[in-house]
Amino acid sequence: MNKTIFAIAALSGLLVGTAASAHTAWLVKDSRPGVWRLMFGGHQGKAEPAVPVKLKEVSAIDTRGRALKVSRAIDGADVRLAVAGAPAMIALHYDNGIHTRTSTPGPSVERPMNEVPGAVSATAAQKYGKSIVRWAPVVTRPIGQRLEVIPESAMQPRAGQPMRVQVRLNGRPTAGIKLGRGEDTADATTNANGMASFTPTAGTNKLWAGKRIAMARNPRYTELSYEYLLSFEAR
Repeated sequence: MNKTIFAIAALSGLLVGTAASAHTAWLVKDSRPGVWRLMFGGHQGKAEPAVPVKLKEVSAIDTRGRALKVSRAIDGADVRLAVAGAPAMIALHYDNGIHTRTSTPGPSVERPMNEVPGAVSATAAQKYGKSIVRWAPVVTRPIGQRLEVIPESAMQPRAGQPMRVQVRLNGRPTAGIKLGRGEDTADATTNANGMASFTPTAGTNKLWAGKRIAMARNPRYTELSYEYLLSFEAR
């Protein structure tokens, strides 16, 4: 991969399918060939300004699994990624920092818990995603993201027809993870093999998955949050 510069109610470790503070990162095609724009936002995909330095990793591979060069152009909060070649998929990791609260519920500040007087909880928010550009066998193979959603079939999904995906956490198929149509819904839950079904609609789909993990004896945050968006087009 090219190197480039989820309060307390969740402490049971259960996944939250519709968290009020959920945010995700994803890519959309730019008007120029071979260029994608970084998007960041909360409910229903509503965009908010991205922070370019929070985009920690981005990578692209072609249908044969070969790595493609990715370069970025930054203009304020606008991040454009240019991919050299024809990608099958583009993957990203966006580190949204540590958000600390002094009351639950209540507003948060983006600082570690041990730096905020009166802090009661803090979340370290990590966002992962993958955009499938061309459907091929390579899209059914894991690429090693800490949280990852992997389609079972290499065929482009059809609207109204269920597709199966596997969710892996730290490289292992994981049960009990909810999936949704964007971050505001929870339509399915993974089984013991990390598998679940999702029914796409025509056009662009954003399949969401997320996991919150309680962190004991950590002075900086009380939970670690992973969120994921698998973006693709269905026929």
